[in-house]
Amino acid sequence: MTYLKTSLLFFLLPLHVCAQDLTGVWTGFLETGNQKVPYELVISGGKKSLSGYSMIVFSFDGVENIGVKTMEIKVKRGSIEITDGDLIYDNYNTPPRHVKLYANLAWVGRDTTMTLAGTFATRSLDMRTSIHENSFKGIVHLQKRNSVSKTKLTDKLSEMDLLNELSFTQPVKKSEKQNVTTEVKANEQMKSTGTKSNEPSFNDKKVQSGKPSEKNIEPPKPRVIIPAADIANRNTAVLQTVSFRSDSLRLTLYDNGEVDGDTVTVVLNGQPIISRAGLTAKGITMSINTSDLRDSSELVMYAENLGRIPPNTGLLIVQDGVDRYQIRFTGDLQNNSAVILRRKR
Repeated sequence: MTYLKTSLLFFLLPLHVCAQDLTGVWTGFLETGNQKVPYELVISGGKKSLSGYSMIVFSFDGVENIGVKTMEIKVKRGSIEITDGDLIYDNYNTPPRHVKLYANLAWVGRDTTMTLAGTFATRSLDMRTSIHENSFKGIVHLQKRNSVSKTKLTDKLSEMDLLNELSFTQPVKKSEKQNVTTEVKANEQMKSTGTKSNEPSFNDKKVQSGKPSEKNIEPPKPRVIIPAADIANRNTAVLQTVSFRSDSLRLTLYDNGEVDGDTVTVVLNGQPIISRAGLTAKGITMSINTSDLRDSSELVMYAENLGRIPPNTGLLIVQDGVDRYQIRFTGDLQNNSAVILRRKR
């Protein structure tokens, strides 16, 4: 009998795992040795597949450095495995190291009292470094927050037009099951009070129209805005050729002059890498791995608007190791500016 109970528990455990809602915002830290590094995670998806984004924050020479990565997430029995994906944003003072984090986390509690805790390890993806360089081990501790909580990571995802794509930010839809349950309860209540229902019975010859009531009509879905949607129809002028030799390039974008609401999308070889970013005096920074580049690649600055003072203007800084290139660009609704990135031989 004890064996039977244990077997049933073993096979029912995945159902309990799926019942837990892991999607949402998680904040906490990575701890290795005596050092705690702020760490955030957002999890999105459904019962069959999960994905997300992470943010790590650390200080370097007194300056706050931030890195945002995509995350691969797998649900195991009573735990989840998370693995670093691509670095999609950073403002690092130095070129980013190609390091991947792996963690196995178990959860305790429910809803906003849930915690994720476990161990992590990192390893370098740079084959030129030793096996122990950039390799760390430690613990992860995360606390689930309310789905509407604002954190550094959610603010950055919102700025990158990624927040609204997450499952837990979507409007809640009333399921058909809830509608049926409500109708059954209403009918039972009318029977207990002796009130006759206005709804036709199953024995009635007339069939109720399948036309949904106004209350059940879903609101229109928000319009999806595609970055650089009209790029093929614009003229593109090449401003400069940058010859690089480093493993990675750091790109930083500023508004060139008065901050007037200019918004740009940066397109690398036909693919947006910075989407609909508002240019400010603070700067938007990201790094690209040059191993993913062709020998000659095209970087296009696409004006999404003209700002308050046309045309759209900006400053692009390309950092190639110790070499630094400053490129001022302009654009409008008919013209793009571009930079050619060429690998040195």
